[in-house]
Amino acid sequence: MRILLGFLGAAVLLGTAARAAPLAGGAAIAVAATAEQGRYLAAAGNCVSCHTRPGGAPFAGGLAFLTPFGTIYSTNITPDVQTGIGSWSATDLRRAMQQGTDRNDAHLFPAFPYTSFTRVSDADISAIYAYLRTLPAVRRPCRRWSAVARTWCPAKSWSSASMPSSR
Repeated sequence: MRILLGFLGAAVLLGTAARAAPLAGGAAIAVAATAEQGRYLAAAGNCVSCHTRPGGAPFAGGLAFLTPFGTIYSTNITPDVQTGIGSWSATDLRRAMQQGTDRNDAHLFPAFPYTSFTRVSDADISAIYAYLRTLPAVRRPCRRWSAVARTWCPAKSWSSASMPSSR
């Protein structure tokens, strides 16, 4: 019975990995292990707390943050191509977490605490990316930030002053 349950568990895990990236043999097992490590890291970093609105799908964004500059909303980090980060690469996620810029090199609003992530290793960010790719894609467009929040600031100056000079 244990062996049967073990095979069933492996099949579920490998099925999740295969959905994320169709690979064969040992590569699928490696992807599953990396995604599991990413799940652990995402839980440790509590990503879901900022990227999930009350009553919303996990990681689909929409949580409102009231700031002195207006209301901003968290982003959808599910693998939905149109409204999430489904078209992002692991490199794009590393850039966001370590440099505070999106895949088009635009500065992210400083509500994203990327200064806290600058020293997260590339391998750990790749693992988080692998995990996020296993989540269901949720089509949920992000709400626009208030006009004040959108026009706030010199994000580049803020990030230059806030970012550590070396990783």
